[in-house]
Amino acid sequence: MNDFNTLTQNLLEGRLLSQVNGISVLTDEVEYPGVDQVFPMYPEQPFFLDELVTEDIKGAQALEIGMGSGVLSIGALKAGAAQVTALEINPRAKVFAGFNAVLNGVSDGLRILEGNVDSLWAPVEGEVFDYIMSNPPFMPSPPNSEHYYHSGGGGILGMDFMENIFRELDDHLAPGGRAQIVTCAPGNDALPTALIDLIETHLSGSAELVIDPIRYSFDVLKHHLPDSVADESMEAVSKELQDKGITHEYLCVMHYVKDGEKSVATRFCEPHEAWDEPLEARA
Repeated sequence: MNDFNTLTQNLLEGRLLSQVNGISVLTDEVEYPGVDQVFPMYPEQPFFLDELVTEDIKGAQALEIGMGSGVLSIGALKAGAAQVTALEINPRAKVFAGFNAVLNGVSDGLRILEGNVDSLWAPVEGEVFDYIMSNPPFMPSPPNSEHYYHSGGGGILGMDFMENIFRELDDHLAPGGRAQIVTCAPGNDALPTALIDLIETHLSGSAELVIDPIRYSFDVLKHHLPDSVADESMEAVSKELQDKGITHEYLCVMHYVKDGEKSVATRFCEPHEAWDEPLEARA
């Protein structure tokens, strides 16, 4: 027993163990300084899992783009997915995600592949899936700035990674396939207009955005960026976004049906209080 207690203590030292919708998830602490941080749980993860429809995922061959801690893949497997293929570029995240899959008893259904920074879809070229999911990087990023693995590549709107997903999403969905994405998306003071524009530009099917009514300005969110991103750089980004009519960030889940009639619907859900703050976890 003493050996087990020591093992548990060593496992949790400097890490967080969270409970999210019945899933145990080991991550780094919020203060972990490395660019390879395995991001702690935020309200976006339970938001995604709350929106997961069992009938849609049951028996599915699924794909997660940007696995992180593995919580979404684990949730899909526990909901009945036949297999989840997960892409990830962060070596540390792959270690944590594998551990979390074992911890939750779903490791046999998880296939982890090396992600590709230059060509997002290259690791699964020629493959199609019944269900595709992601919690992509979304922070607006000044040019030539360094990023965490989980926040880089967003571009001026924070939407570059999302656009790379959308460009080939239809190609990698099987007939009748679905996608579910949770993200923070920029827009005006009413809707996440930048995300709506991307959907209308790239997707051929039916999309529904479920939107948290709490919105934040970019000044509130910039504390999530690495210290290497200077305040004046973010101020310049905020000014450029405001000039484009982009003032706020929204937490939302997109449900997408490839074979549906081309459309974008929106609805507001119950608020997730302080969704830019991490969930409480047991250290």
